[in-house]
Amino acid sequence: MRGSVGFICLALALAIPTSAFSSEIETESITVDIRGRAFIPNRVLLRHNQGIVLRFRNLDTELHSVVVKDLFFNADLNVGGNGAQEFGPEGLKRVIVPPDGLIEFRLTPARTGTFSYLCDMPGHDMKAVIVVE
Repeated sequence: MRGSVGFICLALALAIPTSAFSSEIETESITVDIRGRAFIPNRVLLRHNQGIVLRFRNLDTELHSVVVKDLFFNADLNVGGNGAQEFGPEGLKRVIVPPDGLIEFRLTPARTGTFSYLCDMPGHDMKAVIVVE
């Protein structure tokens, strides 16, 4: 009986298409650190129509924000982490990232181009770009 159960489990495992696991395996991730009032790196390259997890880690002791208007406009987007999300009439406006905080954007870029983003906290002159090819 034990051998039969093991054989059935093996047969079921082999029968599951590998594409059932591909979304977890193939999703790329990129982390941008926020440190010293700067985004590091200040240029991120994403691939058109490829799923990505884009993370922002605030390593400073003050609040920062991530504002990426054009890339996220009408995008299929999930935002996670411990940031405070703010929405406007056109969708996600910005995410405020607390000290030692982390936010994650899960998206599939539908448009190519160069998209600027910034921290719009008073006195912070932090700017960077996301390039989608």
